[in-house]
Amino acid sequence: MRPGQTVKRWFQDFQRGLLGPSRLHATARNELGQAELGRFEDQFFAGELPEPSAWVAPQRLQAPGFFLTDRQLTQWDRADWQQTDRRLMRWSALFQEAARKRGIPLYVHSAFRTEAEQNQLMARKVTRAPYPTSAHNVGEAVDIVHGVYHWTMTKQEWAMLHVLGRLCLDKINAPLNKDQKLHLTWGGDFKSLFDPAHWEITDYRDRIERLPVGPPLRLTPRAILRDTKL
Repeated sequence: MRPGQTVKRWFQDFQRGLLGPSRLHATARNELGQAELGRFEDQFFAGELPEPSAWVAPQRLQAPGFFLTDRQLTQWDRADWQQTDRRLMRWSALFQEAARKRGIPLYVHSAFRTEAEQNQLMARKVTRAPYPTSAHNVGEAVDIVHGVYHWTMTKQEWAMLHVLGRLCLDKINAPLNKDQKLHLTWGGDFKSLFDPAHWEITDYRDRIERLPVGPPLRLTPRAILRDTKL
């Protein structure tokens, strides 16, 4: 810690387990204030924050050498992006890129799911949502996990990624009109099931239908940010 540098109260409460994931982002925003939070966000996305910082990634999740491996490329080829909401695609890509700047490898394990894929997951009891009632079936959900640990992270580690995801959501929504903004529900806030890898568009149930299926669409985060416009 640098002379005169302090750790914010919200971060101390989080580290002691007194602040749950659902309150983490809002509490941080309230304590920091809009102006200070804006500076934190600008520094965060530029990868310039000094240690120790509320926005610095948990050290265990950092694996900078992983980005140079073939395994990372294979993981980026995992998700099918056909029929996926463009705002959700750009948010997912920004989330992964923001994590990469902090040395954290993330990837989208699942985006759009076909009827056959959803039925297979139902048979394996991985999901309780029959086709086409899952947000994945209408291109309005993604599952984002760690490149090394996948789902095997602590609740505090998931919570820190949740904060990063919310910051990325703020960044995506900033230039959009009110009726265009992306509203996401995080699976870590589900009452019946803790599903922290899952993010879905909040009102996706209004658009449940059987969508046409074509060849899988595979894209890296940078390709999405380069080619997918809102």
